[in-house]
Amino acid sequence: MTRSGLTALSTPELEALAAHLADGRLTAPWTFASFAATGFAHHARILVRTFGGLDLTAARRLLEAVLAERERPAPRLELVWTGPEAPTSSSRDTWIVVRQLFESARERVIVGGFSFDHGEEIFRPLHAVMRDHGVRTSLFVDLDQGKITAEVGPAYATARIDRFFRDNWPFGDPRPTVFYDPRTAVPGPPWVSLHAKCVVVDDARALVTSANFTDRGQTRNLEAGVLIEDAGFATKLAAQWRGLVSAGQVARYSGSGEPGGARGR
Repeated sequence: MTRSGLTALSTPELEALAAHLADGRLTAPWTFASFAATGFAHHARILVRTFGGLDLTAARRLLEAVLAERERPAPRLELVWTGPEAPTSSSRDTWIVVRQLFESARERVIVGGFSFDHGEEIFRPLHAVMRDHGVRTSLFVDLDQGKITAEVGPAYATARIDRFFRDNWPFGDPRPTVFYDPRTAVPGPPWVSLHAKCVVVDDARALVTSANFTDRGQTRNLEAGVLIEDAGFATKLAAQWRGLVSAGQVARYSGSGEPGGARGR
């Protein structure tokens, strides 16, 4: 709430101000004198500027919003790292964090990824929670325009995602619902990649990382990421992906129907 200027006031001061608005000791029009008379002389300039143009109802709602924001627990952030570390490092290993995120899921998971290999090891805990707890998973993948030859569009997407399931999802059902950017299924230019690498679990925890879902990315490369335990952020990140689906900006893979092909779930 920096733009309101109310960051200069402590929480007890904001609560006292809200009480004065509620009991009628403070009301519009807002003046230096009225704020000074109620004990806010040292913040009067800020308050006049902040409340200027607001009626009493709007001022009360503004204070309620600021106080509600302050009541939210601070996000818990952890450094997530792949590769060599200094002796004083306090990071967590990418491989371990990804596994624990998958294992903790009980409702839904979103995975956005650019490159995949060794999926049997990486995705085994995800398949387990899908099987044992009914976790719904949406997987957003890149198709690599640079490998387009004869097949283009949906046919190319089907072939690439069939290959993903053959190489990285040997478990069978249940399978994730897979989405792709249609721009990556046709020859460039312009060149486009679905380059994001992230996981969202139960709209409560999120990992945003440079690491691909590959053996190198998870265990050997130098990669950096952040584990964010904050429902507000996780919900926003999940909404970005779901918004692409709702707006028709990504296409859903439905499976080729061939042996080894997959069915969206």
